[in-house]
Amino acid sequence: MTVAVTDEARESFTKALDAADRRVAVELVSALLDDGVDPLDVLLDLITPAQQVVGELWQSGEYTVAQEHAATAVSEAAVGTVGAWIPEPLEPLGYAVVACAEREWHALAARIVAEALRHLGWRTTYLGASTPAQHLAGYLHRLDPDVVAVSCSMPASLPAARRIIEAAAEAGIPTLAGGRAFGTGPARALALGASGWASSPREAADVLAQLRPVAEPVPALAHAGADEQAELLLRNRELAERVLTSWLAALAETGSDGLAGLDVEADYAVDHALHALAAALLTDDVTVLHEGRDWLSTLLAARGCHRDAVPQLWAVLGRVAGSQLPVASKLLRQTTS
Repeated sequence: MTVAVTDEARESFTKALDAADRRVAVELVSALLDDGVDPLDVLLDLITPAQQVVGELWQSGEYTVAQEHAATAVSEAAVGTVGAWIPEPLEPLGYAVVACAEREWHALAARIVAEALRHLGWRTTYLGASTPAQHLAGYLHRLDPDVVAVSCSMPASLPAARRIIEAAAEAGIPTLAGGRAFGTGPARALALGASGWASSPREAADVLAQLRPVAEPVPALAHAGADEQAELLLRNRELAERVLTSWLAALAETGSDGLAGLDVEADYAVDHALHALAAALLTDDVTVLHEGRDWLSTLLAARGCHRDAVPQLWAVLGRVAGSQLPVASKLLRQTTS
């Protein structure tokens, strides 16, 4: 008889995260495992949804950064408890290295993937948050894994995910992409050159079994947006300064409350917008910009920013891109019309 995670357990675990109560969370997870709940269900049906709530509470302004970090630390302890319960496979199905793209600091999802795959029979090495592709390349030759699983929750990190995919392919290793930033289907992952995509760790195990070794480096991206993304990367600092100055000036003209709530968020917002634009250019997918705009709108609104803050930012981005970056300008117009 299969023992499932109950609603009562979910509520208790969520409360433990809210209270930053590591002891209660770990004891709850241990009790579920002792009662016969599958470790995969604890990871995916208890810890994952509770952590998603934590992220939503931070985005909506109900959690401070400190509260979000404290709750995440408790979730990490809970995952560690599950990980200690899972034995190393004696005859592994394969060997997977699990990494987060550079600039991707939301590493808990990748760790959950690593533990889930280990429970499903894979040997895994988890590399943690923000793994630079140039450092990964040499390490892959040393580890010689069967696959690299790259996790990405923020669309702004997709260009860095492409660099990990390139590094793995140069070593002849296929890549499996996953995480919220890749969307709800395989299109973005395949556009970046990944060998496969999975919507969940459960699906990942099935996809991994079908991947084949990479015979040669992934081909260069040929669409015009990829060239503009490279230019955007080279000019990132200059463009960020121009966008920030123009954006703040435009908001100041909206009235006395135009700059309300921005504080330290202004630099972050511009950085997020530019990297979302870079990701849209690289994947040739305008929905990346839609998602980036909507996410930032929720974030800034929760912090008391002016309702025109994000529309103004997108308009300024379009003006700065201008005729020099025509594909970027076109994509931005599609998200403001």
